[in-house]
Amino acid sequence: MGVTERQMNGHVSDGTPSPAASGVPDRARMLPLLLINLTTMAGSYAFIALVGPVARLLHLQAWHVGFIIGVMGLVWMAAAGRWGRAADASGRVPVLRKAVAGFSMSYVLLVLYVWWALRQGPSALPAVGLSMAVLLATRAAMGGFLAGVPVAATAWMADHTPPPWRAAVMARFGAAGATGMVLAPPVAGWIGQYDIPSALLAFAFFPLLALPGLRRLTDDARLPSKAPGARLHAGDARIRLFWWIALALLSSVIIANICLGFYLIDHLRLAVPEAAAVAGYALGSAGAGLVFMQSIVGRLAHVSPLRWLRWGTLTGAAGFLSALVPDAAHPMWICLSYFVAGLGMAMAFPAVSALASNAVTASEQGACASAMSMAQGLAMVVAPLVGTALYDWRPTMPFVLIGLLLVLVFGASWARAPSPAYTTKQV
Repeated sequence: MGVTERQMNGHVSDGTPSPAASGVPDRARMLPLLLINLTTMAGSYAFIALVGPVARLLHLQAWHVGFIIGVMGLVWMAAAGRWGRAADASGRVPVLRKAVAGFSMSYVLLVLYVWWALRQGPSALPAVGLSMAVLLATRAAMGGFLAGVPVAATAWMADHTPPPWRAAVMARFGAAGATGMVLAPPVAGWIGQYDIPSALLAFAFFPLLALPGLRRLTDDARLPSKAPGARLHAGDARIRLFWWIALALLSSVIIANICLGFYLIDHLRLAVPEAAAVAGYALGSAGAGLVFMQSIVGRLAHVSPLRWLRWGTLTGAAGFLSALVPDAAHPMWICLSYFVAGLGMAMAFPAVSALASNAVTASEQGACASAMSMAQGLAMVVAPLVGTALYDWRPTMPFVLIGLLLVLVFGASWARAPSPAYTTKQV
């Protein structure tokens, strides 16, 4: 049976029932899941926006922050499988409750330590080793619990959505997370000008507001299938290139986010409160660019994923590298640079996901998504360590690395001709 390019780009073939006829959950029914993703992503990005100023106040170095951020990804990778088995055994909704509650409580413990430490005064701060130990432990707990949110939520959506519509439904879930990414940094930065622990505490409790809505969700009564699912690993020849591209893209974003606060303090000579605000505004600008461009990408289905990937990597590289222009080093210029970078990332991220999905068969879609998600966990571990180590060497080097990675991705998209499965109009 022939497969058209329109189908490969995610469009449903003729004869597919409408969403309503297929029983696809509408926005109102999905609202609890959307709120959970929005609030947990908001909490995560609020911490990233303020981690540079927090580190400076606690006398931590950039490489310390690399470990603090990276441990979350390491635990995420270790815990994801356990959450998946728990979701099959005890249901999606109970797992979501435990994951969200655990994430918030771990976050609160982190904030309470930061509040206590800063109250000691600059001359009586706790030892760097104690701050590192507490922040590592609480961030590890946050990562372990947060890993359960996408696992259980994705499983619930797959249970209640026919295959042709799963991508669209999961896109709503992703868009809610992007909204949290847009809103949280500027709000956290604004509050952080006056009191950083208060800003973090507000976002630590924020996800708990979404828990009551979970009562509206019902788990499928069906037992999980005993048939073994398809297995796919990152080294599979069909997705190997796209897996490395996803790792490069995710690492670029993480490095840019983590190093921004330090760059504003050390390079632009901003005071810590002002740096917290500007970092929030810049990350919010990137998120605004992301949401704006994603809405455009969704309306231009005739543009191939490879084109989006190429345009996106070049735009992203231009945005991140423009932050290094000496004569234009100004907070507003940084915000504009991150906005342009957000436009580029919004083109590139959906493109690499589509290219990987189009390279495998229908029965391997879930396995492909799992394999590609490993790139996110690995990026959360490696990128903070590499980025902060480079920053300690030279403050501009993390941004140079980002530009190099994105240019390499652009070159890789031309160096290897993609398989006919996603380039030809009829296969």
